[in-house]
Amino acid sequence: MEERYSLVDHPASFKSRGLGQFADSVLPLIDQSISRDAPEAAVVQQIVSKYKGKKVEFLTVADKKGDFNRSTIEVIDWNEAKNRKEDIFKRFLQSPFTNEYLPFGYRLTDDGKEYLYLAETLDTPSPWVRSYGEDSSNTWVGHYYGSSLRNCAIIPFTLPEQYLNRDAFEVASELEALAQENNDASIKAAGFESLAHVNYAIERARRSVTVGIAEAQSLLDEQSKKMEAAMSENIAAAQSGGLLDPIKGISLEDWAAANVQISNGRPLAEVLKVLETEKPVWDEVSAEWMARMSQDTTFAISKVYGDAFTNPNMGRFAQAGGGAAQGSGEADKVKNDFELYIKIMCHQNMASTQGIDAASVLKQYGLSVTDWSMVGAHWAPKMGSDLTLAMKMSPLMEKYNAEFASAGTGSDISF
Repeated sequence: MEERYSLVDHPASFKSRGLGQFADSVLPLIDQSISRDAPEAAVVQQIVSKYKGKKVEFLTVADKKGDFNRSTIEVIDWNEAKNRKEDIFKRFLQSPFTNEYLPFGYRLTDDGKEYLYLAETLDTPSPWVRSYGEDSSNTWVGHYYGSSLRNCAIIPFTLPEQYLNRDAFEVASELEALAQENNDASIKAAGFESLAHVNYAIERARRSVTVGIAEAQSLLDEQSKKMEAAMSENIAAAQSGGLLDPIKGISLEDWAAANVQISNGRPLAEVLKVLETEKPVWDEVSAEWMARMSQDTTFAISKVYGDAFTNPNMGRFAQAGGGAAQGSGEADKVKNDFELYIKIMCHQNMASTQGIDAASVLKQYGLSVTDWSMVGAHWAPKMGSDLTLAMKMSPLMEKYNAEFASAGTGSDISF
C-alpha cells in the first residue's frame, strides 16, 4: 500500500468542493445527475451503469480559479474489462493496488500511451482519483488529480472524429452556424447526437483557441522581452560609443520629436525656436542624424525615432507647450475601439480602389490625417504583440470589406 498523508483538511476533500468549482462555460454540459454526496463506490457504480462502453469527457479541477483538466476516456466495468487484451489491464492486475483502487476509465492517447483511471476504495476523508500508466510502479500508483471522484465531472459527449486535428477557430465558427440553424437533420448529419452535443463541441473549440492563444502569446512575450533586452544593450553600446551624442546641441530626442512636430503641421519657425537654433544649423544637424541612422546597425537611433511618433512631446518639446496636435476626441475614440480602427482601415482601402481620397473618408469619422497617424502609432505595436488582436483582425476585415464593397465607400457612415 502506498504511503498516505492526512487529507482531512486537504482542499481535495469533497466537503469543500461542489459544482461551482467548474468554469461557467462547462457547467451546462456536465451531467449533474451523478451524486456528489454518495460514497465513492456508489459514484463509480452510477458512472459505470450510465456510460459503460461509451466515450465521455472526464473533468478534474486544476486550480481555484475554475480551470480544469479534461481527458477523453472510455468508461469501463472492471468486472467485465479486466480480461481485456490491452497491456495496461494485465499490468494493473499484477500490481499491488487491486484492493485499493477500482478502474473505471480507459484512455489511449494520440501518441499510443495507455492509462487506467482509478477510483480509490480506501476509507479516507478524500479518496483521490489516480491514473495508472506506463510510469506507474509497484510503489507508486500514478499521477493523482487532487480530487475525489465526487468532485470530478462527466460530460457525456466527445468530439466527432472529423473535427479532430482541425483549426479550432475554424471549427468554432462552423459549429456556431450549425447551432444557430438548430436543425436536427443537419446536426445528426454532422455527426452529433443533439444540440447539446454541438454546444459541447463549440465550448471545446473555443477553449482550444483560448489555450492556443495563451501559449503562443507566452512565447511571443518571452521573445519580446529578449528583443527589448537586446535593444537596451544596443542603446547602451551606442551611447557609450558616442553614436547618440548631441549634434550641435541638438539631442536625438530633440531631432526625432522636431520631425514629428513638423510632419504634424507645426511651423518650422516654432520648432526652431524651441530648439534655439536656426534653419542652416537645423539642416546640417538633420542631415547628420539621418546619416547616423542609415549607418546604425544596432537600430538604436531608429528605435528612438519611432518612439517619437507615439510621443511627439519628448526632449525639449516636453516642456515647450503648444506642441504638436494631440489628436481629437474622435481619435481617442478609435484608440479605445479596435473594431472601429479596422472598420476605418477597410473603408479607406475600399475607397482607394475606387479612386476616392483617403482623407475624405477620414472626415466622415471626424478624423484628420494627423489623427489617423497617431491612431496608427497606437495600434501598430499592439497588433504586433497581442495575438488576440491578430485573431480578431481577419474576421473583422472580412466583415467590413464586404460591407463597404456592397454599400459603396463614399456613403456617410455613423458610429
